[in-house]
Amino acid sequence: MTWTTKEFKEAWDRALPIDQYLENLLGTVPHEEDPYAKYLVINQQRVKRLTQRLRLEPETEMAALNAKSGTKWLILNEHWCGDGAQIVPVQAAIALASKGRIEARVLFRDQNLELMDQFLTLGGRSIPKTIQLDSEFRVTTSWGSRPAEAQELVMRIKADPDRAHLYSEELHKWYALDRQRAIQSELRMLLS
Repeated sequence: MTWTTKEFKEAWDRALPIDQYLENLLGTVPHEEDPYAKYLVINQQRVKRLTQRLRLEPETEMAALNAKSGTKWLILNEHWCGDGAQIVPVQAAIALASKGRIEARVLFRDQNLELMDQFLTLGGRSIPKTIQLDSEFRVTTSWGSRPAEAQELVMRIKADPDRAHLYSEELHKWYALDRQRAIQSELRMLLS
């Protein structure tokens, strides 16, 4: 079932503004019984580091400033998602650089599976998933869950049973070496 613009507007109204989402992530206290607690702590460190050191490329700043006014990024994510910790701070920086042309909000995936199931990646509920909407809440495109190069790396590692358990470690090494360039490049394409 494809959602109507009214349903996207209702989802948008429920979503957290991206800066509030990041504050919420950073302020969440992990509980020992939570199976995702260790990921939350790591992701808090990633988000802190990125928000302090991230510098947008000039091309990304220009794309943000040239984005169509009223562009909306509705992002499905969860605090435990490692890709989200690498990508959402970049999206927040781009939205800020757009000087109001792009507004970004985040919905928790697990509370919004009906929406998530319309935007699967290779048949899975992979996050973060960005749904780009126009000012009338019509879907213009979607992106995610990670840059194409990172996705290819993950698929290659997971295809090797001897290395599959290393995929997260290898993926985050890739993010560190890439320094958010691929994320910025693909988000610029999303805006064009």
